[in-house]
Amino acid sequence: MKYTGRIIGVLVMLLVIISIRIYAYIFLEYSLGTLLIPGVFYLAIAFMLGKQYDQVKFYSERDSLTGLYNRRFVTTFFPKMRSQMEKKNEKLSVLLLDCDNFKIINDTYGHMQGDQVLMEVAALLLAKIRQEDLAVRWGGDEFLLIAAYTDEAKVKAIMERLKKELTKVSEKLQINISASGGYAVYPTEAKTLDELIQVADTKLYLLKSANS
Repeated sequence: MKYTGRIIGVLVMLLVIISIRIYAYIFLEYSLGTLLIPGVFYLAIAFMLGKQYDQVKFYSERDSLTGLYNRRFVTTFFPKMRSQMEKKNEKLSVLLLDCDNFKIINDTYGHMQGDQVLMEVAALLLAKIRQEDLAVRWGGDEFLLIAAYTDEAKVKAIMERLKKELTKVSEKLQINISASGGYAVYPTEAKTLDELIQVADTKLYLLKSANS
């Protein structure tokens, strides 16, 4: 969670308090220490209000279960990533991951254990991505990874690494956990987020159909 609201709130209140104290000292002949206690009180209020703002902003951008970015955030942030790739003449990849047999996991072990699986997959994504990448809970048991400066070969390697790491999650939870993935590369295969996801979803569907 970022501290933007708290920092801005405290700084603004600090400037207001300093201005009031200087005015009171010059024009009202108050001692500079007179407003010290009220000033601390109002700084605390500004901090708490800023904290509430930060929390609201955080949860508006994040999935409440996994802590990953949500769909709303990605749809607004993706154009910035795409613009950056255009300026540098670079590629980025969109990887759509779908947990295999997730309904069976829910039916067999219960929804609480199913939620634990989703949280573990999310933690795995967060641990393995770079700072410039985005990990997203796209919906249900689907996850989206947007990897900057990544071509087809690199996204395939990412997908294979994630699949191998899922074996460790399986051992930890004592549940057979695997995932299928489909990918799309910008701008080679598509240029908008919707188009990239459609391409990735088609590949994912074909993969699942071939393995069924």
